Amino acid sequence: MASSLPKYETKTLENGLQIVVIPLKNGTGVISTDIFYKVGSRNEVMGKTGIAHMLEHMNFKSTKNLDAGEFDKEVKSIGGINNASTSFDYTHYYIKSSTQNLDKSLELYAELMQNLKLKDKEFQPERDVVAEERRWRTENSPMGYLYFALFNNAYVYHPYHWTPIGFMNDIKTWTTDDIKEFHKTYYQPSNAILMVTGDVEPEEVFKKAKKRFSHIKNSGKIPELKFVEPDQEGAKRVTIHKESEVEMIAIAFHIPNFQNEDQIVLSMISEILFSGKSSRLYQELMEKKHLVNNVYAYNMENIDPGLFIFLATCNPGVKAEDVEKELVKQIELLKKKKVDEKEIQKVKINTKAEFIYSLESSTSVANLFGSYLVRGDLTLLLNYEENIEKITQERVLEVAQKYFNFDKSTTLILKKGTK
Repeated sequence: MASSLPKYETKTLENGLQIVVIPLKNGTGVISTDIFYKVGSRNEVMGKTGIAHMLEHMNFKSTKNLDAGEFDKEVKSIGGINNASTSFDYTHYYIKSSTQNLDKSLELYAELMQNLKLKDKEFQPERDVVAEERRWRTENSPMGYLYFALFNNAYVYHPYHWTPIGFMNDIKTWTTDDIKEFHKTYYQPSNAILMVTGDVEPEEVFKKAKKRFSHIKNSGKIPELKFVEPDQEGAKRVTIHKESEVEMIAIAFHIPNFQNEDQIVLSMISEILFSGKSSRLYQELMEKKHLVNNVYAYNMENIDPGLFIFLATCNPGVKAEDVEKELVKQIELLKKKKVDEKEIQKVKINTKAEFIYSLESSTSVANLFGSYLVRGDLTLLLNYEENIEKITQERVLEVAQKYFNFDKSTTLILKKGTK
């Protein structure tokens, strides 16, 4: 079966920087220039959590040749837009601009990689910004708080025990030296992938990238991660109290990492359960029974084994335990009864249509390729369409039975707390 994916070309510089070019000959004159660093919150240690995300913030402060905030101004001056994000497994920066401004984007990224100042007087106020972000997204948001607590309970040993924002006490106690050490360790050419996607010629990218990056030296060996989460010996159940108008619930099951062949089936299960208004959870919990005002079911696709997560916000007056009963019923149904062939076909059609549509924009193509490359394996992406076609009713049943084991689940219920 022919793949809809665009072709890509790649070269690696002597210093280990991988350069990937995905030419989309679409005549738009638009490119996305991205840099992916193979570092996320999974590379942090207890007591220094949230550092990968803090460094992402500091990366827009002063460098040898740029004042704080000048990076953004430079991008705006060429009519571009830029942003960044930190996940469990990697940190991602992108600049979307016109093709003729490729060199400017490369120059800016090279400056960040080798000349970041990390001054204490810029670090202290930015620490307050990050602490405020933690308050807003986690402390003061019941759903954010539940989500963070879910990882604290589902993982006891692996760094996925916290989400990329980190613990508040760590945010308050990092030092500039911690950040400098983290930057020196992970922000080096051999730990990065530079990607240019869009209306561009590969040879031009390779030439310009070599000019900007080939002289940057590595600072040492990247530490290898050896954390393996021990098997969960029994179901966990936790009740947390938080000021909230309504009750909430989260249920999580351990699943394998992103390279496992069951992942694509887990993705399909998540589509069957919660994608769109005809999905099972929407129909049962929202339309028919009016129990929740939103519900999610999705699989993590991470470098290390992740979770399949169910999250729901109850309607006012509804008990989380009543929603839990319905969620359990829906999960058990998947394990007992084959999914209707029509349901599978519908998801296949929708998934493929979404996939093909996502290949029209340079930004989403860069996201897609980059997210697999930075995790170290493109295989699943390259075989994505073919693998979707292969999913059968039997496979869905088998995968649901394999992973949705309540004896190894983690359930969190959030109840109204008292002030």
